[in-house]
Amino acid sequence: MRAPLVEQLDSLLEGDPAGAFAAMDEPTRERYRQACLELAERSKKTPLDVAHEAVWLGLAHDASDTRRRHVGTWLIAEGRPSLEARLGYRAPASMRAARWVKRHAGSAYVGALFALLLLTLLGVDRLLAARGAPVQALVLLEVLFVPLLLMTLQEWFNGVLSRCVPAATPLPRLDPRRVLSAQTRTLVVTPLLVSSAEDIDTQLRMLEVNYLGNVEPELYYALLTDFRDAPEQHLPGERELLARLEQGIRELNERHGYREQPCFFLFHRERRWNPVAGHWMGWERKRGKLDEFNRLLLGAQDTSYLGPVPGVVRTVRYVITLDADTHLLPGDAARLVATLHHPLNQARFDATGRKVVAGYSLLQPYLDVEPTRAHWLATGGWSLSIAREKKSAGRDVPLVLQQRLFGTGDFMGKGIYDVAAFARCLEGRIPENAILGHDKLEGIFARAAFVHDIKLFESPPRDFSVYARIWHRWVRGDWQWLPWLMPRMPSQDGRRVPNTLSLYERWKLLAALLESLHYLSTLVLLASGWLWLPSRTAWAWTLGMSLWGSRHALLAALGHMFRSAWSSGSVVSGVRTVLFTVPKLLVGAVGNMGGLFLFTGVSLDAILRTLYQLAFDRSRMLDWTTFAQSNREARSLRTVLALPEMAGSLVMTLGIGGALAVLNPWALPWAAPVLLSWTPMLVMLVRQGRPAAAVAAPPAQVEQLRTLARGCWELYEQSAPKGGAEALSPTDLGLRLVAPLSAYHLGYVGLEEWVSRVGESLEAIERRERHRGHLLARYDGSPRRISTTESGVLAAALLVVESGLHSAREAATGEVRLGLEAAESRARALREGMSFGWLYDSGEGLLHTGYDVEARALEGSHHGLLTSGAMLAGFVAIASRQVPLSHWAALVASDQRLRQGVVRELGREALAEHLLPTLFVWFPPATLLGQAAQEALGAERAEPSRSVLAWRFKPGQAVEELQRVARAGQVEQREQALALAAVANLTCDDILVRHFHEHWQTAWVEALVYETKDAP
Repeated sequence: MRAPLVEQLDSLLEGDPAGAFAAMDEPTRERYRQACLELAERSKKTPLDVAHEAVWLGLAHDASDTRRRHVGTWLIAEGRPSLEARLGYRAPASMRAARWVKRHAGSAYVGALFALLLLTLLGVDRLLAARGAPVQALVLLEVLFVPLLLMTLQEWFNGVLSRCVPAATPLPRLDPRRVLSAQTRTLVVTPLLVSSAEDIDTQLRMLEVNYLGNVEPELYYALLTDFRDAPEQHLPGERELLARLEQGIRELNERHGYREQPCFFLFHRERRWNPVAGHWMGWERKRGKLDEFNRLLLGAQDTSYLGPVPGVVRTVRYVITLDADTHLLPGDAARLVATLHHPLNQARFDATGRKVVAGYSLLQPYLDVEPTRAHWLATGGWSLSIAREKKSAGRDVPLVLQQRLFGTGDFMGKGIYDVAAFARCLEGRIPENAILGHDKLEGIFARAAFVHDIKLFESPPRDFSVYARIWHRWVRGDWQWLPWLMPRMPSQDGRRVPNTLSLYERWKLLAALLESLHYLSTLVLLASGWLWLPSRTAWAWTLGMSLWGSRHALLAALGHMFRSAWSSGSVVSGVRTVLFTVPKLLVGAVGNMGGLFLFTGVSLDAILRTLYQLAFDRSRMLDWTTFAQSNREARSLRTVLALPEMAGSLVMTLGIGGALAVLNPWALPWAAPVLLSWTPMLVMLVRQGRPAAAVAAPPAQVEQLRTLARGCWELYEQSAPKGGAEALSPTDLGLRLVAPLSAYHLGYVGLEEWVSRVGESLEAIERRERHRGHLLARYDGSPRRISTTESGVLAAALLVVESGLHSAREAATGEVRLGLEAAESRARALREGMSFGWLYDSGEGLLHTGYDVEARALEGSHHGLLTSGAMLAGFVAIASRQVPLSHWAALVASDQRLRQGVVRELGREALAEHLLPTLFVWFPPATLLGQAAQEALGAERAEPSRSVLAWRFKPGQAVEELQRVARAGQVEQREQALALAAVANLTCDDILVRHFHEHWQTAWVEALVYETKDAP
């Protein structure tokens, strides 16, 4: 589109009677412009005529009707047919057909699905009847086959539809940079069930992490807490836990400058007696917590929340609700508000005032797995980007398809909602003590949208058993929806009222129930084949069902196999790849069937419990185990065997195996591998293997490494300059801070001696000349300049030492604690005094290499590699909000550009400089950081171990290199300090890296280290 036309269109559209066009983000504005072009093309009008008519239609409506006054209603929403009629626009037949389908999408979808089901069952019936199967067996088999078949047909049908319907389009959005104001005041809340001090500390940290990535005006944060169920209203020790919570909230407000006007709040509920459950508990758990909180925001005085309500909280319009393990990514809070506050997304009710017929009261973002060190190493990593522009608008997942087809999504418990609209939709809808899994039902009543281009991170379950607990809870919650599938559904006052859910909405609830039957149906079908089919076909039946049950994993593995074979370089190597891989795939298929028994045990236990509760005893309808509690539970053989998945698997294995031994013993040898495929999980759960370490040294070398490192420490002490030697660079001073910390963790110095040495090093830094907090690169008569690389190393070292002192202070007492606190405060003051913003070139998005103090001028060159101390400077500067997050994207792009086609020969000193950041920042495998480090190592051709820092990537060469460093007079003091730090990381589970990433200020940008080459 030509620039003059854009300006003219914008000038007209900015006359939007709702006043929203000028406040929208650029992609949404461009979408409106394209709509004007499309309408003009087939109506013999100009785009300006189209824009003028859209504005005129908006002016024709009352000022209170924001939606109809907005030009977008006529350009891209339900008002477009009216605009087309005014323009004389004739929509093509394909568009008219698509609109008809969209108007009847729900009924058409469900009808087509059941038509396919009937046709498939008819075909199966004819096939089996032709083979002489008895009628009774046919009926039984088809009944068992229905859940499995329906889910399979839906999977296939969704795949076809995803290729037929247009690509996902983001919801219209206002400009996130300008959306937050007193009219859009937003509160980020985390409902939390408090059971221990560990829960409190973890959640306060997560609260701070989410805040640091989303520091915005009129954006506030709160914890909604209550205690676990109890036989009494108050239990010993709970007052102390509540005091710890209150103190933590006060510290957050003080640390971030909100002493006068708090940004962080705590809302705690008292227990109420539940006569159905027979104990004291927070009313209706999480659902009740949010329901009561919404009423509190809207002015209610009769909730179970304790204490006064701050005035600013009463004016909140939007709430972003997160779970205890949810990470709100940087900038996403403003993007969520900007999306929900757009006129086309605001909820519009029908004449009854109860049902949302346009817009939404709730938005559900995309949920992804939080990248953590243990999970990344266990899975080998995945495509991920936090800072860069994504390559695709959305992922082809069922939720994306649902939003594309039906204009709605499912609520999964994390998202943003309009307080007044959400409360209005749910008023009187759900009875007490009836629903555990309330999220999807609430999403249906409140009309939720799925926002595929905004992402939240969730912590992965620690192991299968934790996931099984979550699955068990989901299945119980799903089957509690049974009453909402009936013609009359329950209401909050206990009456049965006509069911107002549409056919498609009821199908969504039913589909969740059928999904929980998927494993049971598959297992019953498999066992039926073993029992009824001829013995000679048992091997084929076992193999076929195993391949079918593992089809998703197998298809992914086969794709990888063929890509590897294709890129192998020769036909012979390609064939060899296939021949070696196929047997592994077949064994893996049978192994994957172990999950069939495990999940069948979980789902069957959950379904039977729920049906019993619905029919006879509702006292345990709201039983709940938190994610954190599941992760903490101890594992032993006795406790593991008592789990539903294990006990159920054992019973089913013995039952099916016994039946086969009696009725069809010739099939037993072929069935045995599948029947026993779940047993390896016993060993895995009992062992509770510790998380994988990022650095691995052979066990036999660990003591030798420690011994040699002690020699390095002794040499370091002997050669350490007394006082503040002028020859020491900022990097040397940073290592002078880190070396004693490493020696402390290695056990070479005690706590008091370490604190004393840290104090001496801090004093040496404090008494030197500084410019905007930075030390000069040299003080020995060299040109007076500041080096960004050197400053980055020093800033990272200060941060690591500050974090180490804080960790030690948590466990110390008396004068030692005071000394640690004082040293921590000094380190923090030096680090916070280092300003990096003035070294940042906003045009290039990179940091200048340095600053000439004499000439008072920034150097013209920039740092653009991920392996340099300047990367540390950028990371710390982003973490402290001195430079924007976009700096990391620019650094990544620059690094990729500089590495293309360039082969560098690196000497020992140059390699050490490139790898020095690995002392503090984790360089995960299969990431851009990991790739950059490997390329730096690949550039040192003559001696493959010329730096002690190479140990992180080549631990097998550690001893030989350390022996060289430990020889007196052979190396400089810097290399001895590097050796100490490297050994501390190598033998103490990356202790310096953990100090860096666990610091409160860096935690919110930790995910940057997981950037991969291909953004999703």
